[in-house]
Amino acid sequence: MQRVNANLMTVVLAVVMIGNWGCAHSPYIDVGFRLPPAHDTLAGRTVFVETHDRRSDAEIFNEPARKQFSNFSGLFSLTLEEPDNRRTVLGAYELPALFETAMVQRLQKLGVKPSEQPTAGNPTLQLTIDRFQVNLVDRKWMTEISYEASLTRDPQRVVRERVTGSAQRTQIMGRSGAEKVIGEIFTEMINRLDIEALFHKVEQ
Repeated sequence: MQRVNANLMTVVLAVVMIGNWGCAHSPYIDVGFRLPPAHDTLAGRTVFVETHDRRSDAEIFNEPARKQFSNFSGLFSLTLEEPDNRRTVLGAYELPALFETAMVQRLQKLGVKPSEQPTAGNPTLQLTIDRFQVNLVDRKWMTEISYEASLTRDPQRVVRERVTGSAQRTQIMGRSGAEKVIGEIFTEMINRLDIEALFHKVEQ
């Protein structure tokens, strides 16, 4: 996967925001990701994280939703929301990097150190995105997200978990309602993955 330089994309995002100040249609989708409290239950582990987009339908929106996001550039602005309500804009990412960046933040809260490259003796966590859909149906925003996580220590030790979910919100809130429901379901899907169980199984 081609990774996005977060610092560069943050600058790009800032320029885009200034250039589009006051515009009704932004070229990015604002996704708020709320982290759970830190637990350090997996302290001492190191993992390499990679993400693949395997969606059979690469189109995110149905036709009514596409009209609301007509200027969408394919970038998602990721805002990290800490349990103490601190908010940090991490940068702008394409979809695979959005998942990967959020998952790395979640892993760090569990004490896991992310690795820049695969290393001998340490597992690889692979995220495979199956579905990321945002539809506008009968004046309701409807979001569906699913992905598979596989943790591999060696060819004989692979454990998998599939995570899927959906949410909806009335369209009366407009585009901001869509972004809110995307953030809510994205947060739920990243935090639902039982990372501790994956590590414990692969280490048996």
